[in-house]
Amino acid sequence: MSNPYSQKTVLKGEVKISENVIRSIAGVAALEVPGVVSLAQSGPSLLPASNPISIAASNDTVEITIRLILHIGHRLTAVAEQVQANVKENVQNMTGIIISKVHVVAAGISIDTE
Repeated sequence: MSNPYSQKTVLKGEVKISENVIRSIAGVAALEVPGVVSLAQSGPSLLPASNPISIAASNDTVEITIRLILHIGHRLTAVAEQVQANVKENVQNMTGIIISKVHVVAAGISIDTE
């Protein structure tokens, strides 16, 4: 799969960053935020399971959409805002790719006490 935004030309050649690497960084960054329980996996369906993190390229920037299960004991909007900031900062710092937006979808709520 070719990703025009994931290539950088450097003095010694090209550096390519796959969408899977961006997804991994975004997932770890989201899970670091208190109030995030897990990435949301799609439920039983006739369609193949969708990835909880999707990436869309537009010009020289990337938009990330991340579906999460959040803990009911936290203010959900505050958790979502922290996730947005943490994902954007981590992906940009580690890859050099400009993140224009991070969309957070509260796909579920967990009431576990752990």
